[in-house]
Amino acid sequence: MTTEEWQRQQRTDKVYLKLAKRYRAQCEDVQAPCHLCGQGIDYTIPAGEVGSFEVDHFYPVNTHPELFRDSANFRPSHKECNASRGDEPVTPRLGQPSEEW
Repeated sequence: MTTEEWQRQQRTDKVYLKLAKRYRAQCEDVQAPCHLCGQGIDYTIPAGEVGSFEVDHFYPVNTHPELFRDSANFRPSHKECNASRGDEPVTPRLGQPSEEW
């Protein structure tokens, strides 16, 4: 599935849209940060705008189309972080230091 085909399906797939909406609400409840950059997401920004929440698929849809609707494959992200990642593998972050240096 090409990226363009996936984007078209994503905008119209009712099951996916329902799952994505539920996932977004869960992320908002706990103020989940972007899994790609680690920064907080402003959940008040309307969808599609810079800085807004977007569902990222950990395993890209073009290589794992069977995981398109699998919420276990969803990750919270900023719209631009998701776009800049594209279909590349997720680069692990180091996380928080264990103590102040």
